[in-house]
Amino acid sequence: MELDLFKTFVAVAEARSFSRAARAVHSTQPTLSRQIARLESELGTQLFERYGRHVECTTSGQLLLPLAQAIITRTEEAITLIREQAGTGSSTVRFGAVGNVMAALLTAPLVSFLAAYPRVSIDLIEKDDAQLEEAVISGELDCAVMTPWGSTRAAHQHLLTEEILLVVARGHRLANESAVALGQLASESILLPRGTMNASNVIADALRRAGFEPRFSYRANYPELTKALVRRGLGVAPMPKTLLGPETLEGLVAIPFQQPLYRDLNIIYPRDRPLSAGARALMVHIRAAVSGRGGTEQAQTP
Repeated sequence: MELDLFKTFVAVAEARSFSRAARAVHSTQPTLSRQIARLESELGTQLFERYGRHVECTTSGQLLLPLAQAIITRTEEAITLIREQAGTGSSTVRFGAVGNVMAALLTAPLVSFLAAYPRVSIDLIEKDDAQLEEAVISGELDCAVMTPWGSTRAAHQHLLTEEILLVVARGHRLANESAVALGQLASESILLPRGTMNASNVIADALRRAGFEPRFSYRANYPELTKALVRRGLGVAPMPKTLLGPETLEGLVAIPFQQPLYRDLNIIYPRDRPLSAGARALMVHIRAAVSGRGGTEQAQTP
């Protein structure tokens, strides 16, 4: 059965009119009518009910429509993949991450990837963790790097596990401690990002398991704003180590926890559709680059 017959069927079903479908696919109404008649003959069933100038799918047509759409999509994806693999096509990868992860961890890998793969371009999209997962599932993004929280509906590969440290002002009562117990924060105002940033949920959950309900004074997603608030004495801030370069800690001290606290970073991608060659190459490149940084666990190979 020819793919063009499915394309014609989908065009007519979506336009609900042979004439509108013909204009949309740059064909003629008699040509589309002959193709639909041929498809109905091969399937042994009527696909459309005619009502004057418009048509509606029959029960058989309604059953066929999503299947035909999936066949067309999968075929186009397969053609794109093969052309990319053969080096005859270029591609754009839609890649997302939380802004501070993009800046602190992924800038160098993205730059080196673009140098190594000049035929691939990248659309960089900044979102919070919860939004990143939704965007990958919906198809808005091809892949993303995020901190997981609970089970994920997207496929994922572990990228990095990094330690979370406590950031305090140099004059704070905990500043001279070599390590801090989570329980020592029970009386502190704690600065965290909003709950759609999953590192915030990891930290809040650890504090609650330590036996107290943490007092969250401010929600600041931008790490440098959080550090500025800590310098002003407005609270203390548990923060991932990636965000704590020595040059950013003027007037501050970063202290480990007695029971080390960690957050994971995963690279996520869709379970139900294939990735382009460009997206797969980007994932491999990022994992290799990030694993070279070291960490509690190194990224796994595909």
